[in-house]
Amino acid sequence: MTKITFLGSGGGRFMAITQKRGTGGFYVEDRINIHVDPGPGAHLRAIQNDLDPKKTNALLISHCHTDHFNDVPIMIESMTGGMLKKEGCIIGSKSVIEGRDEYASIIFPYYRKNLKSIISLQPKEFFDIKGQRIEALKTKHSDPYGIGFKIFTDSGIISYTSDTEYFNGMEAQYMGSRVMILNVTRPNGDKIPFHLSSDAAVTILEKVKPEVAVITHIGYKMHIKGAEEERKYIEAKSGVKTLIADEGLKIYMNGRLTYQETVK
Repeated sequence: MTKITFLGSGGGRFMAITQKRGTGGFYVEDRINIHVDPGPGAHLRAIQNDLDPKKTNALLISHCHTDHFNDVPIMIESMTGGMLKKEGCIIGSKSVIEGRDEYASIIFPYYRKNLKSIISLQPKEFFDIKGQRIEALKTKHSDPYGIGFKIFTDSGIISYTSDTEYFNGMEAQYMGSRVMILNVTRPNGDKIPFHLSSDAAVTILEKVKPEVAVITHIGYKMHIKGAEEERKYIEAKSGVKTLIADEGLKIYMNGRLTYQETVK
């Protein structure tokens, strides 16, 4: 059975600074253990949610912004047993892995010697780790090398938009997803460049029709306006069951998709 654990629904620099919503990314347990976009607080939140960072096999890092990569060094320390063994894989955008333009690689030489593999991907490229297939997806973001991810699990496909604005035809790359995780930063009618708003999420979900959608990377304005109202709007308009990636939310994927929400 595949399990997804969410470690916070926040995103953007002001949410990362204030931690009104956690910015720990999410964790997938399938053939291997994967932590996606471990932003500020990811390591601690993983431990607090009964996940063992030492058992993580791979980090997926979509782009070179702090709210997505902040805890990478300590996660590498955990994966490598305190830098005492050669373990773990890092998969990320070219800006994350190689450095591009104004972005320097966040994988320091000190850490590289203890990692088993360090892979940079562009959209439509694949990588396989122990039978776990990962595909890089196209985004349109202020980090022009940013990517989303499609994770092919034994229980179906998980798609993750990462940070992106809506662009024509983007839905095609998510088709076939059982679970779709969307970074929805702004509320309905409050569009900004390089990010999705609630109305853009509706447009995507109406075409992809996953079994369940999860909204995350909620920005400060959407948090203040009311994320629950935006969730209801997305669900009603798209017809897709929609959840908020609050810390502790768990989704179980097998023959039947179930989920366990946090107690508020």
